[in-house]
Amino acid sequence: MTTRAPAMEPEESGHGVRIARIGGVPVYLAPSWFVIAVVIVAIVAWPVLQTRPLFGLAVGLTQALLLLVSVLVHEGAHALAARAYGMHVLRIVANVWGGHTSFQAPRGTPGPMAAVAAAGPLANAALALVSFAALQATSGEVSGRVFTGLLIINGSLAVLNILPGMPLDGGQVLESLVWKLTGDRNKGSVAAGWTGRGVAVLVVLWFIGRPLLRGEGVGLGPDSIWALVIGSILWTGASESIRRGQALASLGGVTVADIMEPAVFLPPDTPVGAAISHPDAVVTTDERGVPCLVLLSATGQTPVDIDPSAPLSSAVTRVPDENVVETRPEAGIERVLGAIQATGVPAVVLTSGGQPYGVAHARLVNAALSRN
Repeated sequence: MTTRAPAMEPEESGHGVRIARIGGVPVYLAPSWFVIAVVIVAIVAWPVLQTRPLFGLAVGLTQALLLLVSVLVHEGAHALAARAYGMHVLRIVANVWGGHTSFQAPRGTPGPMAAVAAAGPLANAALALVSFAALQATSGEVSGRVFTGLLIINGSLAVLNILPGMPLDGGQVLESLVWKLTGDRNKGSVAAGWTGRGVAVLVVLWFIGRPLLRGEGVGLGPDSIWALVIGSILWTGASESIRRGQALASLGGVTVADIMEPAVFLPPDTPVGAAISHPDAVVTTDERGVPCLVLLSATGQTPVDIDPSAPLSSAVTRVPDENVVETRPEAGIERVLGAIQATGVPAVVLTSGGQPYGVAHARLVNAALSRN
């Protein structure tokens, strides 16, 4: 569902520089993206830096922009697929490791989740085929370099991301498949995590083990360094998938009701004194109408030394949009834990039909787990 952006939007920090808004979805360049851009320019320009420096820099910048375009096509496909299944897309971020699309799936099921995951690699594969066709039809040096770059980048993104291991898109497809077959998403997370570890090992062996099998020495060249970096990232993401799946499986019958305190909704202009008098947590809306402003109860460290006549909006804590979770009290706590882990913010506003009814907190999660 597409919503019209308000005339004045709150500042969003931590995502980088906003470069566009596509279909209402903000697109950001994380600061780390500029690191990979500089690396690409340096690698591409170095061979011709002495003889054709301007040409080398131009080609390097072009390659960096082609990578950005390819990543945004990949993430845009995720966003469109999520939208098609009625999921709320929060943002697209391009960073040093590619990018990610943040979206909310209140009632995620295996089929839609697999389709959203597969959309990215499929979009890159389609762009690679278009680039290949265009390359056959062109003869210019500049256009040839552009289409060759697009072909290599998108072909690589498609192949790498469809590999069946977490944290790659193919791993999410595998997770959904196991989820569908067993009815247990946590088993899917563990299975995709183990295959992700296997993929990480294979990536390192492909770039480092092959030269050894051919009797060649292995140095710390660019290929070896990138293989170790990518392998490390894949291993870490796969291990996190295993840990998360095993941890969630151990939660047993813990429900949202076990980790929340009731909340009351009050308008933003309510005096702080009136809000603090409530025994429950207090939730109000921001300028967009999103219930992401929280005044916790006394057990949740309510702000002190605040003028009782001040408006509620001046004493609240803003939680990220990801921490406003649509769920039911009797539901499992996976989505609540996912929000806390993704943002590092311990409080989650719980809504039903868009209306807040409670606030979950990491301290209540820990208490429930200690009793379980």
